[in-house]
Amino acid sequence: MGKYLSLKLTIWGLLLVTLCFSCQKMTNQSRQSHTAQQIDSLIQRTFIPGTVSLDSSFEEANKALTLSRIASNDTLIIKSWLALGSFLRLEGKNDDAFTLFQNALQLSGQIHYERGECQSLIESGNIFYIRGLFEKSGELFREALSLAQRNHFDDLEATSLNFIGKYLHTIGRFDESVVFYKQAFEIFKHRGDLLQSATVLLSIGKTYSNDGNLYMALKCYLEAYQACEETKDYINLADVCNHLGSIYLTLNKPNKSMEFHRQALQYRLKLNTPEGLANSYNNIGKVFLTLNNPDSARIYFSRALYNCEHISYTKGKVKALTNLGKVCNLQLKHLEAKLYLLKSLDIARKSGYDAGIAEASLELGNTLLGLNQPDSAQHLFELCLYKAKLANLTEVFHDSYWGLYRCYLIEGHHAKALQYYVLFSEADKKQIRAENSQELAELRLTFESEKREKDNELLRQDNEFKKNTILRKDAFILMVVIALSISAIFAILFYTLFETRKKAHRKLAKLNDKVVIQNFELEKLNKELENANREKDKIFSIITHELRNPLFWFQNLTQMLSLKYNKMPSEMVQKTLDALDESAKNAFQLMDNLLHWSRSRLNRITPVIADHSLEKLIHESSRMFETILKQKNIPLTINLPEGVLIKADGDLFMSVIRNLVSNAIKFTPEYGTIEISAVCKNLNYIISVQDSGIGIEEKQKLTIFKSDMESSSIGLMNEKGSGFGLKLCKEFVEMNGGSIWITDNSVKGSCFSFTVPSTN
Repeated sequence: MGKYLSLKLTIWGLLLVTLCFSCQKMTNQSRQSHTAQQIDSLIQRTFIPGTVSLDSSFEEANKALTLSRIASNDTLIIKSWLALGSFLRLEGKNDDAFTLFQNALQLSGQIHYERGECQSLIESGNIFYIRGLFEKSGELFREALSLAQRNHFDDLEATSLNFIGKYLHTIGRFDESVVFYKQAFEIFKHRGDLLQSATVLLSIGKTYSNDGNLYMALKCYLEAYQACEETKDYINLADVCNHLGSIYLTLNKPNKSMEFHRQALQYRLKLNTPEGLANSYNNIGKVFLTLNNPDSARIYFSRALYNCEHISYTKGKVKALTNLGKVCNLQLKHLEAKLYLLKSLDIARKSGYDAGIAEASLELGNTLLGLNQPDSAQHLFELCLYKAKLANLTEVFHDSYWGLYRCYLIEGHHAKALQYYVLFSEADKKQIRAENSQELAELRLTFESEKREKDNELLRQDNEFKKNTILRKDAFILMVVIALSISAIFAILFYTLFETRKKAHRKLAKLNDKVVIQNFELEKLNKELENANREKDKIFSIITHELRNPLFWFQNLTQMLSLKYNKMPSEMVQKTLDALDESAKNAFQLMDNLLHWSRSRLNRITPVIADHSLEKLIHESSRMFETILKQKNIPLTINLPEGVLIKADGDLFMSVIRNLVSNAIKFTPEYGTIEISAVCKNLNYIISVQDSGIGIEEKQKLTIFKSDMESSSIGLMNEKGSGFGLKLCKEFVEMNGGSIWITDNSVKGSCFSFTVPSTN
C-alpha cells in the first residue's frame, strides 16, 4: 500500500512540475511575442508623415534598438539599425548611417534574412550616391533589385527600380531612367502606396523637365503635390516645391520661383536635413543670380557649400562651387572664380560626374577668357562639349559653341571661328524653339486650370439653379415674377450680345488693318532677306572660286609626293616640300584676304580707292603661281612701265589679276608662254594678260562676261572651274572704274585686257 501511495505522489509531483514548466514557457513565449510587437510598433512609428521634426522619430528608433538587444532578436536589431540609419542619413550623419547599414547587411547575411539584406544594399547604395561614387551605388541598387525580385519583395523591388532610375539620370542616360521610374511607379500604384508614388513622380517629372517637356513635368509635380498633401509628407512636399521653383525659373518667372524655393526651405529648416537645405540654398542662389543680385546669390551658394561639405555631398559640392565661380565671374573677380571652378572640376572628375565636369569646365573656360587665356579656355570648352554629350546635357552646347567661337576669333583662326559660329547659331535657334515650347506648355497648363475652374463654377451655378427651381414651386406668383425676370434677362442678354458683336466687328476691322500693314512689312522684310541671301550666295561662290585653284595645285603636289616619294631623289623631295610650303602659305594668305573681303561685302562697304604701285600689285598677285608655272615649264613675262601709280581698290585689282593668270595657266600647254603688259591711254592704263594657249571659241566670247550665262571650261590638266571667275573680274574691274574685254589676237592663244585709272 505504501509503495503505491509513494508512486502516486511521485507521478503527481512530476505532472505538477511539467505543468508549471509549460505555463512558464507559454508565459515567456507570450512575453516575447508582445515585446516583438512592441518593437515593430516603435519601428513603424519612427517616422510619422506630417511631422516637422526628426527628434521624436530618432528617439523611437533608439528605443526600438535597445529593446531588440534586450530581447536578443537579430531580425528586430536589423530593422532597428535600418530605421536609425535612415534618420542619421537625413540629418547628414552619413558615416554613422553607413556603419549601421553595413552592420545590418553583415548580420542579415549571417542569419539569411533576405529582406534586411535587400534594404541594407539599397541604403548603402544611397550613401555611395551622396558621396559621388555613382558606379558603386548603381551596382548595389542592381544587386538589391535582383534580390527583391527573387524573393518577391514588391515594395523593395519598386524602391530599387526608383534608385536605379536616379543613378541612370545622374549619369545622363535619361531614356533608360524613365523606364525604371515608370516600372517603380506602377508597382507602388498597384500597392496603393501614395507616399512612394509621389517620390517616383518627382523623379519622372525631373526627367521630363530635362527633356524640355515642361507641361508633363508640371503635371507630375502637381500630382505628387496632391499625394503629399493627403499623406502630410513634408519631406516630399519640400522636394515638390523645390522642383516647381526650378520649373518657374526655367520659364523665366524668378519671383514665382522664389516663392516655391522659400517654401521648400521653410520645410527643410524645420526638418533640419542638410542635403535638402543644401539644395534649397543652391536654388535660391540661382534665383538671385537671375535677378542680377550677385551678393545675395553668393551668400546662399556659400551656405549650400557649407552643408555639402558637412555631409560629404559630392554632387551638391560641385554645383555650389560652380555657382560661386559664376558669381565671381559676374563680379569680374576672375582669379577667385578660377580657384572655385578648379576645385569643382577636380571633385567632379574624381567622382565621374560628367554633368558636373561639363558645367564646371564651361564656366572655367569663360573665366580664362576673362583672364585673356584663349588657348586654355579652348581646351575647357572642348572638354565641356565632350562631357555634355556623354551626360546628355544639351543646354550647355549653346554656350560652349559661343566660347569656342570667341577663342578661335581671338587666335585669328577665322575659318574655325566661322564653323563654331554656325553651330552656335543653330543651337541658338533650337534654344528659341525650346523657349517657345516652354511658353506653350505653361499656356496649356494655365488653360486647363482655368477650364477646371470654369467647370466647377458651372456646376455650382447649376446646383444653385436647381435649388431656386424647387423654391419657385412653392408659389405661383414667384414663378410669374421669375418668368418675367428671365424674359427681361434674355432681352438684356440679347442687347448685350448685339453690342458685343458690334464691338467685335470694329475690333476685327482694326485687326485686319494691322494684318495688312504687317503683311506689307513682312513682304518688305522677305525681299530684304532674299537680297541678303543672294549677297551671301555670291560671297560664298567667290570664296569657293578663289580657293579652288590654289588648293588644286596643292592637291597635285601632295598627290605626286604620295605616289612617287620612294622613287624621287632627295633633292626632288625637298624641292616638292618647299613648293608645298609655299603653296600652303599662299593659300592661307589668299583665304585671309577673302575673309576680309567677304566681311566688307556683308557690311556693304564700298571699294576703298587709293593710290597703288602697279608693279607691286601685279608681282604680289602672280607670286602664288610660281610653283605651278615651274611645274608646267611656262615662263611668265611682266612688261610694265616703271614707277606707274594707279587709282584702285588693291584687293579687287589683285583678285582680277589672279583670276586672269589662273585661267591663262589652265589653258596654256607645257612650255607655252604668258605675258602681262601695260600701256597708258587717255589717263587710263590698259592691262593685258596674253597666253599661247588653246584660245577661246567665237561663240563663247559672246557669253563669257554675262552673269546669267553658264560658261565654265575644263583646263588642259582637267582643272575644274566654276565659270564664275571672268564674271567676277568684270564686276571688280567696273567697281574700280574700268572695263574689260577680249582682245582679238591673230596668233594662237587668248588675250584679256582691262582698264584702270592712273593717278595723273
